[in-house]
Parts: sequence; C-alpha cells; structure tokens
Amino acid sequence: MTVPPPPSSSTASGPPAPDLAPAVGPYGPLGVGAPQPPLSGLAVASLVLSLLVCLAPLGLVLGIVALVRIPGNGKRGKGRAVAGTAVGGAVVALTALLLVIGGVRFTAWTEEGGSLFGPRAPKTGTLFDLKAGDCFAPAGGLFSTQKGEDLRMTDPSVEIVPCDGPHPAEVYGTFRLRGDHAISDPAAIVAQAYEGCAPLLHDFAPDTWALPAVEFSFYYPESVSATGGDRAVRCWLGSEAGLPEASLRQDPGTWEPGQLAYLKAIQPSAEAWFSVPEQVDTDLAAATAWAGRMAEGGAESAKLLRAVDGLPARARRPVTALANRLDALSGIHRSASRAPTRAEFDKRWDINGDEDASGEEWEARLALGLPVEDEEGDGGERRG
Repeated sequence: MTVPPPPSSSTASGPPAPDLAPAVGPYGPLGVGAPQPPLSGLAVASLVLSLLVCLAPLGLVLGIVALVRIPGNGKRGKGRAVAGTAVGGAVVALTALLLVIGGVRFTAWTEEGGSLFGPRAPKTGTLFDLKAGDCFAPAGGLFSTQKGEDLRMTDPSVEIVPCDGPHPAEVYGTFRLRGDHAISDPAAIVAQAYEGCAPLLHDFAPDTWALPAVEFSFYYPESVSATGGDRAVRCWLGSEAGLPEASLRQDPGTWEPGQLAYLKAIQPSAEAWFSVPEQVDTDLAAATAWAGRMAEGGAESAKLLRAVDGLPARARRPVTALANRLDALSGIHRSASRAPTRAEFDKRWDINGDEDASGEEWEARLALGLPVEDEEGDGGERRG
C-alpha cells in the first residue's frame, strides 16, 4: 500500500482554519472566572463606622468621600458608601436632637436644685453668683439691723441651697443696670431696681396675693467699679422665718382661663404698686414719678379688665366695679404726679382717706375663686 503524499500548500484552497485558542488578557484568559475590580476601602469603613454612635460623623464623611471617588477609580462599593452615608447622617441627626431636648430638660432640672445623684448640695458663693431660680441664705442675714440698710450688699457671702429644702430667700429674676450713672449714683440704681424688679416678680408669680408672707426686695451693686463691672440687680423674695420648702414660682396652667385673664389684666396696676420707691416719703421727685406710674398702670388695668372674655356671670359685676375704681384712682394719682410740693402731693394722693382698690379687688377675686385673706383676720384663706 502506498501512502499518498500530503497535499501541496500551493493546491490548498479556502481560508486558514481559525485559531481556537482563547485570547489571553493581562489577568489571564478572558471569559468565565475573570476577577472583579477591587472594593473601595473607604466605602467599607464608612458603613462600619456609621454603625458606631461615637464614630458616626466620621462614617458620614468617609461615605461622602467614597461616593465622590468611586466613579473615577472604578472600584466597587457604591452601595456600601450610600448605606454608610445614610446611616451616619441619621445617627448624627438623631444624636443632635436628643442632645438639644436633653439639654433643655437638664437645664430646667438643675436650676431647681437637682443633679444626677439627687438634690444639689448647698454650696458657698457670693451674691454675684446668684441667678434666677436660686434659693439662698445670706451670711449676714436678709435684713440689716440698721435702719435703711436692708437693701445694701454689706456682706456678699451666701450659701446657695436647694429650693426643695428650707431656705430663707429665692431669686425670682435679674436684670442689668442701664446708663453710666449706675457707676456712681446709688439713688439712681435703687430707682431702676424698683422699676425693673416689679415686672419680673409678676412673671415669676402672677398672683402675688397667693404668695406667703414674704419681703419683696433686691440686691444691687452700690458701685459697678467696685464689683468688677457687675451691673446685675438680683430681685428676690425672702423671710427671716424661712420660705416653704418649695420654689415660690407659680404655674399658669393651674388657673382657669377666666382667672388667668383677670391676673394678666390686673398686672399693670400691680406692677406699678410694687415699684414704689424707698424714698417715696422723703423725695418729692421719686413720689411724683411713682404716682405717674400708678396712674398709667391703673388706667391700663381698667381697660384690660373691661375687655376680659370668659368671666363667670357672678364675677362680671365685681370686676367691672374694680375697673371703675382703678379709673377713679388713676385720676387721683395723675393729679398727685403733678404736685409742686410735698404737702400738696399728700393732699392730692389721699382723697377721703381711700387711696387703693383693695376692697373691690377682694370682691373680684372672691367671685373668681381666687384665694383671698380671711375677713376674720386669723390669717387663713378663703376661696369663692
């Protein structure tokens, strides 16, 4: 048998056989089993850190950085970066909200004398450390033994004590003195203190009739230069016998709408009355200025009382009678504010020996169901 010779290359026809070997790329043969792009480390770190509350802000930042870089470097992990950014942002927002709410509650709590471990212990300080809501016991007593010295800061040492325990005094408000005269003019300081403390008292305790037997007073810097620039007046309520073992601050939510409307309406007149200056019996200018405030406050309260809505039927007549009385007194006080001499002031102020509206106010309060002193004079209270 003979074997035929192989065909000559010159006689071959058709295209060459295709190359069936797989192409080879830089990472080996292409096709099934080819490796994926690398995973972004920033994306992974973002997701992990965002789940840790204390590191959530860092996770939020890394997630944002990863989202910016991934399109350019071709790495994987966009989903992880999105998740890390979302979770980190949510944790940061929730933490901020809780801090704000918790801070407000903690401040209100600690101002009443509390702490994480129970009531705040007494601490030694000075008058300059006192703020609204502080209860305290001054080292030298509330009132000086020398006549006319009860408002002076003769001894600045105090013990700041919890308000839910025995305490002789409570700061109900503070304000800063105005004007350069506060540096060297004690009389001007006292005048400002009387005017500035009165409205703060009625914000703190709108129903002053319901307060226990306490003194309304204040501490003030006799000389701003001598107190390191301190211009604060501390307004306080106190009693040598001690205050009740609780803050004297009143909650408006305890009153009915008609009672609260009445208390707000009578406030201008009450503020003017409490602003009576220490020198009212000796200084004509101080007396006439106070009379002017009384005239304005009484007229304003009369107008507001007539506009009160929601009064019970039994209270309308006595409230109207009180408004009429305040209007009449306003005219008397306005006349006294223009008196040229002390004798003339006294004559104009005390007409027929009836210079206040306490009788009409007693009747109005009784009709509204607000506490009034017992007419028997035994120190008790009555309610309508």
